Formats: sequence, C-alpha cells, structure tokens
Amino acid sequence: MNKIIRTKAFTLIELLVVIAIIAILSSVILYSATQYINKGKDANIKGNLAVLITAGEVWYDKNNSSYGGFCGSAVVVNTLSQIPGAGADKNCNVKTPEATSWAACAREFVDSQRAYCVDSKGNQKDINNSDCTSQITNCCFAGIVNCIP
Repeated sequence: MNKIIRTKAFTLIELLVVIAIIAILSSVILYSATQYINKGKDANIKGNLAVLITAGEVWYDKNNSSYGGFCGSAVVVNTLSQIPGAGADKNCNVKTPEATSWAACAREFVDSQRAYCVDSKGNQKDINNSDCTSQITNCCFAGIVNCIP
C-alpha cells in the first residue's frame, strides 16, 4: 500500500493575498508619515518666522526707529535659510522709502497654495502663496480677519 505524503505549504493565491495586504498597509503608512513630516516642516516655518517679530523690534530700537536694512540682517538671512525647501517661495521686505514696516513669509508644505506671514505689527497669518512676494510689507490682505493694518 502506497502512502501519500502531503507537505504543508501556502498556495500561490494565499501568498499573493498576503503580499497585497502588506502593500496596502505600507502605502497607508507612507502617506501618513509624509503628512506628519510636512506638518512638522510647517511648524518649523511658523517657529522660525515668529522669531523675526522680536528681532524686528530689537532692530527698530537700535536703528533710530527704522527697519531699514532689517531684511538683509544676519538674523533674517539665517532665519530664512533655516526654512526647509521653500526655495524662492520665502521673502522679506521693508516698506520703502520710509522703512516703517516689514513683512516676511514662506510657502507652507501641507497646502502649497498657502504661505505663513509675519510682520512688524505682530501679525502672524496664513495668506495665499501668490501674495508672498518680494514686495510684501504687511500680512493684512482683503478677507483676512483679526489683522492689525
């Protein structure tokens, strides 16, 4: 009498199902991780730009009540260089010729159509990225509430 020896193993379909499940879970985790990384970059932008409000007031007091030259100062250049990957989408500008105000902004990562803006009045606002130009001198634009012009 011949005995049939059966070995225990997974079928090809079972292996494909397991691989598909792993692939789906990996893609969900990767997407979530990317979102958290971008939120962290946005927090970095907000923290770095908020430093400029205090630095601007120190500059104003030390430079005869003028913001002239503030955007070219080491603190601003260093702060903007610490903003990751914003490239040309980060700006600082002093209102000319009177040098009575300044604003700085940088594009956000979670929503690339938005930028974060701080200005000499202490405003810290999300604005449209298209408003974050080299001519920006304040963060108050049409439709932005709770803003000190």
